[in-house]
Amino acid sequence: MRLETDRLELRSATPADAPLLQTLFSDPEVLRYLPPMPPMTLEQAAGAVERRINLESELGYAPLIVETKADRTFVGSAGLLRGNSTTDAELAYHLLPSEWGHGYATEAARAVLVFAFRERKLNEVVGVAFQENEASWKVMERIGMHFEGLARYHDIDGLRKYVARRRTWTGIAATV
Repeated sequence: MRLETDRLELRSATPADAPLLQTLFSDPEVLRYLPPMPPMTLEQAAGAVERRINLESELGYAPLIVETKADRTFVGSAGLLRGNSTTDAELAYHLLPSEWGHGYATEAARAVLVFAFRERKLNEVVGVAFQENEASWKVMERIGMHFEGLARYHDIDGLRKYVARRRTWTGIAATV
């Protein structure tokens, strides 16, 4: 799978991407906004790649590797996960701290929503963020997701839940 934006390419993970995911999910700043977990080992990263490959094969979507188009610099990961129920998919994006503040999360997340609604014909996409992770929930607001209240996801209470529905989503540059 491959998605493009003006500045980014989002592509399917391959086994060679395991060290990139290990770097991303071992960074203390990234881990600060995830369910409690230790830094990822290379073996765990290889397993994460395998799960992404299987998810993409099974559902037609998965978290993707995000790189800059200009020089193929690894920026992070963005895509869809299986949601809390069988009727939703969860938007997820995680960037290296060195790439924060460049608008990449918004650009990647918008591309994922367009894909979800245009290509996969999903009816609903949810996104969740820790209340203190204002940058993350601002991304969801910028791409046209609506705050629905606090919810429990990933065994964590009190996460801010946002939703976009295909029939009402009016995201920029999206006609679904």
